[in-house]
Amino acid sequence: MISIYEPNISNYTKSAVKAIEDGWISNHGEFVLKATSKLKEILNVKHVILMANGTCATHCLFLAIKYKYPNINKIYVPNNCYVAAWNSVLMEYSKENIKVMKMDINTWNICVDEDYIKTLDTNSAVLIVHNLGNIINVPRLKRIRPDLIFVEDNCEGFTGKYEGMYSGTSESSLCSSVSFYGNKIITTGEGGAFITNDDDLYKYIYKAYSQGMSDERYIHDTHAYNYRMNNVQAAFLYDQLNDIENILNTKNAVFSNYKLLLSDLIKSDKIALFKSEENTESANWMFGIRIINNNLSIKDTFNYFKENNIDIRPFFYPINKHTHLSDIKFEDNNTYLLNREVIMIPSSPNISLENQKYIVEVITNISNSYEIIEINNNNKNFLSEFLENKLPDTFRYFNKRNIDIINNHILTLVLKINKKIVGYGHIDNDNDKNWLGICLLDEYMNYGYGNKIINYMLQHKSVINRKPIYLSVDNNNYHAIKLYEKYNFKIIKKEELCSYFILN
Repeated sequence: MISIYEPNISNYTKSAVKAIEDGWISNHGEFVLKATSKLKEILNVKHVILMANGTCATHCLFLAIKYKYPNINKIYVPNNCYVAAWNSVLMEYSKENIKVMKMDINTWNICVDEDYIKTLDTNSAVLIVHNLGNIINVPRLKRIRPDLIFVEDNCEGFTGKYEGMYSGTSESSLCSSVSFYGNKIITTGEGGAFITNDDDLYKYIYKAYSQGMSDERYIHDTHAYNYRMNNVQAAFLYDQLNDIENILNTKNAVFSNYKLLLSDLIKSDKIALFKSEENTESANWMFGIRIINNNLSIKDTFNYFKENNIDIRPFFYPINKHTHLSDIKFEDNNTYLLNREVIMIPSSPNISLENQKYIVEVITNISNSYEIIEINNNNKNFLSEFLENKLPDTFRYFNKRNIDIINNHILTLVLKINKKIVGYGHIDNDNDKNWLGICLLDEYMNYGYGNKIINYMLQHKSVINRKPIYLSVDNNNYHAIKLYEKYNFKIIKKEELCSYFILN
């Protein structure tokens, strides 16, 4: 299985080992200070607070809004985003204070059209989420609506840029959060950071994130949390930050390879990548593609890639898909389309070019349009076209039969991909038994097309009430046997060369 993401930290353990050997494994230690200083230097920001994870840092965004702007009564939040963003808002605000933002089908982010941004209510804050590393130009939004308070969930956008500066660092934002989770460009396993240029806010969050201790030791004067990063995590972070240019170059190469390999599919409008805003640079975190007009369900898409040993992730669901948010209401068809058509594909820094090529081959097959054609006497030419191909040796049905046998079939069909007939299926009745037959050309096997044919037949109105259904298969046709077993066919007889199955 090609994993969706495997962190590469083997070269960044020296400082972590030192932290362990020195015994500094809590939130105290030299690497907390060193990593903090290094991150401030790279991002060119005034204040960084290292935290236990990205969600802790994101929660602090809303602590910050409440502290600096206590009269804010509405928070605008994206629809399709990781649920931690919503959970963080709900730690400080009720659902009545939250407004769902419209999504853009091209950027996969919130809609940032000037006319739309101008409709947002006054006395409001906006949570910016840079989905999949596609950066929203926050300074531009602040120029359009200087009255709005912007905070940035930059957990997927770390190392991206807008208007020449790193996302999450602009004076246009009150503050931002970063994640160093295991699948991020820079990782400490868990871990995150809170970032701001506001001195007063920094002092407040620094106290709130660490138990709220007053000037008198062990006297606490603030409702607070324990969101501290430990010294071992900070050590992993420090070593990676010192090699950040090389890490980014490695990820850039992975993304460049994908864009080159996918170029023909993009040009033919079979897939699309997200469109970036002007004056922004994306963070090459997780590579996403949108399969245009994907007619498979999310589950079927996932299973298709799984059957081909590729781990993928769906795009973020409409927010009311989550049980605790099921009462959230919105009107935006884009959110459903994005969820159905966008997937994230393996993006590990050490993924091989060979694996990337294989992944693109699998994408090519799922993105090709297909059509199932039911065969009758008026369109037998489609079946003739299929039979003119070199058929697999395991398919011998037409060796001693001519094409007119379809007149005795309950159902006959072919599978057409683009302009080529590549598959065949039938249900016939012989000696009062219903028999299933299926065939795919060799080059189209193992891409999920067999599933399409057999599922279509078993759900067809002429077949659905005709069980039991029988079939025979060569014992060495392992892929076919696996497919039939998936549809609950059970073996009833096994001979030297073939086996017989039944579906009751």
